[in-house]
Amino acid sequence: MYDRTWPARGLCGRPVRFDVSANSRWGREMRLLPLITLAIGLNIQGCEAQNDFQENQKIPGPITIGPQWQVLELDEPLKINREGVQGLHIVVDSDEFSSNFNYGDDLSNDPDHYFDLRNESGELVAPEVVVVAQDGTEIELTPISNIGLYEGGLTVGMGMRAEDIRLPSPPFPEGVERLTSLRVKSNVPFTAEYLWWLVEHHPDMLH
Repeated sequence: MYDRTWPARGLCGRPVRFDVSANSRWGREMRLLPLITLAIGLNIQGCEAQNDFQENQKIPGPITIGPQWQVLELDEPLKINREGVQGLHIVVDSDEFSSNFNYGDDLSNDPDHYFDLRNESGELVAPEVVVVAQDGTEIELTPISNIGLYEGGLTVGMGMRAEDIRLPSPPFPEGVERLTSLRVKSNVPFTAEYLWWLVEHHPDMLH
């Protein structure tokens, strides 16, 4: 059993426990990775630095997400920080949901669903997000992290997935300056308390 704790300080988060079995399909690969790369390939830093970025933005909820695509038009576009790595975090009630990777079944070892959620009935909850830029470019975001927040709640961090898990999320395509709307859906309906657009990694966080 490979047991690591990831202190998710950048999102004001509680440590999240990762248990990766040696016979897991991810186990062999993950045992070779640095701890933060194990989680999402990002170096998320302290809350104080996190709050300094003007691009950070909360989209208030609650937001009910169901099986049909729902368009969320943003009153204030989400800005792109070209020096950093950003993600959209779906925040849910941690009393009602848990991370899929905490389950010891085959589904918890599926790389396509590793960072999805399980509800109180044990059903897999798999959110999908497409962001739309000011120039009409559509970008699919996939779950790449789970973080327990100090203030309460659990997040599904949605980002652009790199081809190699050991690498951070790639930058948004050139020409994308801001995101004007989102499309969201889920195989199982659930309620997000709010959405959180965050700079997760930036050179200034290292100082």
